[in-house]
Amino acid sequence: MDWTTIITGLTSFVAGGGILTLVTIGVQKKKMKAGVKSDEIDNMRKALEDFYNPLLKAQDDRIATQNVRIAELETEVKTLRDEKHQMELSYQRQIFDLQKQITEITRALGIKANKQLRNVRGQFTAEKEAK
Repeated sequence: MDWTTIITGLTSFVAGGGILTLVTIGVQKKKMKAGVKSDEIDNMRKALEDFYNPLLKAQDDRIATQNVRIAELETEVKTLRDEKHQMELSYQRQIFDLQKQITEITRALGIKANKQLRNVRGQFTAEKEAK
């Protein structure tokens, strides 16, 4: 082979776009590798979504149900506290009314309770029974 054949072959290769073709093939090869990796990532993402989405939906439904139940219980606790407060007020009124009635009864009977003797159970008694 002589030098002129080699130089002519290289010149026609370069002039015919051979180098450009090699560069294009290299770039396309890199793009294809990146595309394959991108497809792999998309497939993995889709597989994870298919697995986790039902779990997340079930968890969200459970949380929503629990939130409703919590709201119901909070309402019930508030109602019970209000009822308890009303009952306490009612009992205080009843005690006050009973104390008032006792005072009125002792006045009506003419008993001076603070001067009269009481037995161990707190009942009014005669002087002999108090000991």
